Amino acid sequence: MSETDDSREHGRLGRLFAALVGTEGEVAEKPLGQTDDAHRPFDLDDLARSLAAASDPAGALRSFAAGVRERSELAGSGATEAPGGLELYLAERLLEAGVLESDGAALPSMRVVRPRTSDLFYLRVDDDELPWLSKVRLLRVEAALNGALIASRVLPDGGAGSTLEEVVRCEQRACRSIVAQAPRAAARREGPALGEWDVREAISFGIETFQLPYRLTARFRANVRAGVAAFEVDLVPPRAWASTVFVDGLGIVGATPEMRWRAATDYNLRMGVLLAAYALAAAPRLSAVWVAGVVDTASSHACYYSACLTRRLLEDVDLEGSFDPVELMRAAGATIDEHSRELGAVRQDFSLDDELFCPAWRFEPVELSGRSLLPQAAEALGCQEARGLSADEARARRAAADELVRELGDSTEGNVRALLSLARRSGEGDVRDAALRCVRSLIDGSLADDPLEIVGSLVLGDELTRGAALAHERMLARDAEGAERAALDAIASAGENAYLDDGKRTWRSFGDHADRALYNRLLAREGEVCSLAPNALLEAHLVASAAELAQERLEGALAHARRARELAPLSAQASLSLASCLEATGDLAAAADELARLLSVAHDPETIALAYLRMAQVQWQGGRVLAAQACYQRACQGVGATLVVAGLAVIALIGRVGDAATASLSPEQAESALRGAGIPVAPTEDVVRALAEAARAATDAELFPVARDATRALCSLVRDDVTFGVLRSLEGEPDR
Repeated sequence: MSETDDSREHGRLGRLFAALVGTEGEVAEKPLGQTDDAHRPFDLDDLARSLAAASDPAGALRSFAAGVRERSELAGSGATEAPGGLELYLAERLLEAGVLESDGAALPSMRVVRPRTSDLFYLRVDDDELPWLSKVRLLRVEAALNGALIASRVLPDGGAGSTLEEVVRCEQRACRSIVAQAPRAAARREGPALGEWDVREAISFGIETFQLPYRLTARFRANVRAGVAAFEVDLVPPRAWASTVFVDGLGIVGATPEMRWRAATDYNLRMGVLLAAYALAAAPRLSAVWVAGVVDTASSHACYYSACLTRRLLEDVDLEGSFDPVELMRAAGATIDEHSRELGAVRQDFSLDDELFCPAWRFEPVELSGRSLLPQAAEALGCQEARGLSADEARARRAAADELVRELGDSTEGNVRALLSLARRSGEGDVRDAALRCVRSLIDGSLADDPLEIVGSLVLGDELTRGAALAHERMLARDAEGAERAALDAIASAGENAYLDDGKRTWRSFGDHADRALYNRLLAREGEVCSLAPNALLEAHLVASAAELAQERLEGALAHARRARELAPLSAQASLSLASCLEATGDLAAAADELARLLSVAHDPETIALAYLRMAQVQWQGGRVLAAQACYQRACQGVGATLVVAGLAVIALIGRVGDAATASLSPEQAESALRGAGIPVAPTEDVVRALAEAARAATDAELFPVARDATRALCSLVRDDVTFGVLRSLEGEPDR
């Protein structure tokens, strides 16, 4: 569902909610846009707003181009005023791109947006895959819009009085001067980028803010400790280049294939220089930047230049003046034909995943780490040592299993010997216990001499884990009584007093490292020593609670729900389960308190939406209609409207529907209603700040399992293109 469809669905559901709660009065929806009068001066911003609001942007572009062409033809007979140079330029470029064509390369379904970082045009395509010719056409349309936009910012009076020739010359100058943006963009930064996070953020900022006619798609890695960075940049195909050019003495003429190829080569090489020069200017600790110009398809990867630009190499280059990009790239190691000066497929001299850019030690599991954190990182992450960010209780067993599998075979004696050796040398108590458990199972025949089965049992073969899985299966089969028995047996297998808090020692379960970092920052007590409880214990308590609730044994359901929430205070499932049990007992105030607590620590859109939906239900039952509506509206923000349909169905059954109305609260009114009812506005400032600081600190400390989780969670909340770029720059865990 597109954003436009989402907003329409939200509006429809909002009116349904208002009808249910009986509120009054609504401001009529504004029209999406109006057709520009043909005699008004051309306003590119007006066109942009119309395209952004259009349900069929491709159709709107066709209408615009056809209309300008018609006016231009009529102007020859004096029937109407001729279009201005900027308007004519845009229409001509759109026609060259084929917006009126009805062949197999027609424009795909798309939306026109202008990201706040660059304020350029961006055509967001709904299709997962596009034919090559459709991609080229899309690039040409986008370049036409951005070419007009850049010209309007460079030419006098926004290009209002410029001729078509002047606009085309401006377009060509803009393409030849893109590298000049590197030092200027770096100078706009508040200060030099020094740490891993700052360098990645600075590079991502540049990629998102460069003023380029063609879409810049680049992937990058950085290793500030080694003073290096690397880029892969998607090249602009010559077929996407303009069909006409300005030639001194001749005016505007048709571009030959050779002219388009050379122009594309020049531009593509300058893109590589721009990225490298900007990275070196923004990050003084970098000394060399690798750049590869590539063309990727669904089935192939081709490299057309591969170079390493050093700080020393660029010192003598006038980036804001005239230079030969072919000679510069050849000096940087790129293979380019000396005579034709054309790009051809070459061997790429590096990979973004090379150890130089992505040291494997960055992904050392924090659960197994002995590293201490520097004071600044310790404050941001809420712990003194990397182990204080542990989130995977089974991580030591997984690591042991990876080593053990090489020693296993089809001999019981050999497998027992390997397991006993593991038990003797392991420094982790849970690994030793798991190894001895597997030995007993091999001896009594309950575990087969299959290496995969043995390592699987080592990691997740304990009675608690198997019992929780059985309970879950029975609950899915709607066998509440059988699920309860299995869950209680699983809990009992862990021991009556196992994993209970004792003084400063606590036992908790976390979904990922972002959960753990937030717990450290927002919930942990001073001096607390937090150990990891098995996720299976949490699962068993959740199933036991749901099973007893289904059998209307409210006291037992509530007790298990409280225990689950104690084990996992950041778990949406545990918190929502507790709220359901409290609601079932009639304690709406306690249910609201628990949902408010969840909202105060929620850090993903789905959890926030579900918590607000449940809170809307509780508020409605308590007669607080305005707060209920505010909760519903917050639930709709940032998630697809289909997610809330089930919640609305539940709400609709709570009470009698009031008089039909079409009211909806403004965002400010909704926020005020929430605060007035004591309901947090999620995500809270504390959560966003803690995540941002944790993501930065973990990246700078090169604790990449934590950095990726925290940055991913941050991206889901802030929806910032620059932060998304940082996330994409954090490599995944290498194969070991």
